Amino acid sequence: MKRLISAAIASCLLIGPASAAQQLTTEDAIGMAGLMFCEVFYSDIDTEEAATQATVIKKLLVEKYKTGIEEMMMTKKTNDELDIYISQFKSSDEQQKTSLCAEAIKYTQDSSIASLGMR
Repeated sequence: MKRLISAAIASCLLIGPASAAQQLTTEDAIGMAGLMFCEVFYSDIDTEEAATQATVIKKLLVEKYKTGIEEMMMTKKTNDELDIYISQFKSSDEQQKTSLCAEAIKYTQDSSIASLGMR
């Protein structure tokens, strides 16, 4: 499962086509990676609250493709910071993951990605 998530993040967020003019910010890359991890995290929890969170996350992930984010390029610095975030998420306990997920959802709803059409 972790390999699948890493592959999805890589395919969506790593360096895009040379023609892509817009750079993906570190915050947006981490926010989107957080959503991907949180979707898996909440799908493994069998509660009504987790199901609600998973629904919100799925909507945000579907909406991101309308923004063109998958066509953006990512710098080496952003890639390195994303790797640190992924390690932090993987090593977190359940309470810390819940907090990281809340941050990812809030950031993504309020970020520059939202201004591209995610609302």
